[in-house]
Amino acid sequence: MRESMFRFRSFPTTTLALLIFTIIVVASAALFRRLPVAEAASKSLAFGREVIVDHQRVTGEPSIAIDSHDRVYVSAPFGFSTTASYVWRSTDHGASFHLVPGNLSPYGKPNVTCVGGGDSGLAIDSANRLYFVDLQGLTDVSNSVSSDQGATWLSTCNAANDTGVDRPWITAFGDPQNGGALYQTVDQTEQCIGACQQNLGQVGSNIVEITRSQDGVTFTPLPAQQIEPDGIVSGIVTDSAGGVYIAHTGLVDGTGNIVGGSDGNGNDNAIVVVRFPTGYSSATPTVLTNGQTLCQAQPSTCTTDVVYRAPLDSNGNSTVTVGQDFSPIAIDRAGNLYVTWSQASVDSTGNVSSSSQIYMAVSTDHGAHWGAPVRVTAATPTLQTNLFPWIAAGDPGRVDIVWYGTPTIGSCPSQPCGSGAIQAHWSVIMAQSLNAIVNGSPNASPSITTTQVSEVSNHFGAICTMGIGCTTGGDRGLLDFLSITVGSQGEANVVWTDAVNQNFVGGTSSGLIGFNRQVAGPSLYTSVGQVSGPAPASGSASGSTDAFYSANGTTTAASTNLVIQSASVTKPDPQHYRFSISVENLSSLLVSPTLGGTDAVWLVRWEVPDPNGAGHTYFAAMESDNGAAPSFFDGETSSINTTHGKFLTYPPARTIQGSYTAGSPGTITLTVPIADVGGNSKATLYSLTGLTVTQATASSSGDTIFNQIDATRSFDFKP
Repeated sequence: MRESMFRFRSFPTTTLALLIFTIIVVASAALFRRLPVAEAASKSLAFGREVIVDHQRVTGEPSIAIDSHDRVYVSAPFGFSTTASYVWRSTDHGASFHLVPGNLSPYGKPNVTCVGGGDSGLAIDSANRLYFVDLQGLTDVSNSVSSDQGATWLSTCNAANDTGVDRPWITAFGDPQNGGALYQTVDQTEQCIGACQQNLGQVGSNIVEITRSQDGVTFTPLPAQQIEPDGIVSGIVTDSAGGVYIAHTGLVDGTGNIVGGSDGNGNDNAIVVVRFPTGYSSATPTVLTNGQTLCQAQPSTCTTDVVYRAPLDSNGNSTVTVGQDFSPIAIDRAGNLYVTWSQASVDSTGNVSSSSQIYMAVSTDHGAHWGAPVRVTAATPTLQTNLFPWIAAGDPGRVDIVWYGTPTIGSCPSQPCGSGAIQAHWSVIMAQSLNAIVNGSPNASPSITTTQVSEVSNHFGAICTMGIGCTTGGDRGLLDFLSITVGSQGEANVVWTDAVNQNFVGGTSSGLIGFNRQVAGPSLYTSVGQVSGPAPASGSASGSTDAFYSANGTTTAASTNLVIQSASVTKPDPQHYRFSISVENLSSLLVSPTLGGTDAVWLVRWEVPDPNGAGHTYFAAMESDNGAAPSFFDGETSSINTTHGKFLTYPPARTIQGSYTAGSPGTITLTVPIADVGGNSKATLYSLTGLTVTQATASSSGDTIFNQIDATRSFDFKP
């Protein structure tokens, strides 16, 4: 969630004070580029260049789904106050993204009737229908379904039928309209059963719930069926036979019984999976009484299995925290289950007192039994603080796990310690195991190889994991997770929050969504063997096949003066960069208002990391209003702000030398003084992207929201 978006967690006052106190750690030059990983790490795992999903909208915790035609969908929340989340689509295999056609331009909210903006998620069924879930503040959950790739939506504003709900997740079993089902799980935060506390806003007040739909908009039962107390619900998956599995954190005593969502310090000690072996299909909810859970009341319906639990101290408090933040679950093609989480030791007051490590547990009998946890980050010994893991599975025993990691640890076991109390460069890391299962059983010592997914550090500063408590200290600009899914060739597809800019507002970084696809190394599908993708581009890149205006339920093909053929960069002398954008036809600069606006911009943007900070996003552009003589300028991103950044903008800072050839094709040339864009003539430029956009007002207004029309593939430039 972002902004008012809660993650219901309790915490002591001492923790809040320590969150405010941070330390500055001097980063090495290698730190803000490629982080060191295990020496024995595979050299064959490789990713392409980072693709920015949306160059303006500031958000985080992206979800990702890919259909059978390799259409890539991404969603992310925008905040309760905005009532919006976003959904993007790539139809060129992840080379570029547009908002789905069913959005309201220029703001971009999906064209659905319900409010949202709290949490979002995606699912795709076997018929390639797209499902989109959105949290309405604390009032309810919205669900929408599209049968035309996001052009039109059917929606319900009542998918949970209660207030005080948090973090919905959805998954599709088969075709919900033909014998399958869409399942949703959500945390009910105003009710509780058993021994957990009753006061709203505490982790211990959560109870995990389930409901289902066969059309994406009609859900039963309503209100959703309560299952059991939890810390935070973390995901839902189905197997090929229709079984349903829900993962969550919680507080479990020494006998294995769930006693609440968290301890008195707000920490969880256990990872739990609820199993519905034949799915769930009750039309009416079962009322739970006498402190019973659903699985205790109806053992033929479901069972609760503890994946892992750490000991409690003599006061009943956990000796660890496993709530950093979720415990995601994945299922492979044979029905084996995998759960991952971040874990750190805590002191007697509940404060993190050690490094944070990533763990994985495996079940080969549909969740009835679980192997001992495997410490995934043993393969990355230099990374000391690791959190927000996510997992994807392919064939049996073949898994990818991604997370945010940094070598910085703070003063552990003394304070400050933990992700919310350090100033650090973070990067996106991936671990892969191809033998997490051996001879049909969990492998206690699987081989693990690692690589860095983000080319540069995606974030500098703290990462707060305490939900609404982050308003009193700690940067929550990344929100609460990143995501990974498996593509059609068994390749990893990863989305995360990219905050490589200087737009730090209200104590919070302003992140965009980044995407990257594995281009080399082992596939998670044994029949594929090795992933083979395009080589990462350097110096130049071609345009996309997808050049159009996407809004209001349709896509409108770009005029030829907005179709990019390629973009490139050179350094003609030590003081300048020279950018070239080749366009299909520049005989006229006039664009039709049917493309979203008559002000057109041809732009190149790029990132430059900073060894002592968050890095920079620079740009150079040509702009023409209503076909008039163009202006040429460069600058660094600015932002439209409320309490934090909402949109990045690209206002002119300095006039530069530029020209264009009015022909077919036409070429735009932009000569940028290096002094204008950081002044380091030896800097590598990352994630260079050529763009064409339309807008209703000039860039100089400083608050323009544009419509992306075309984009090149991302490329780097090393002088």
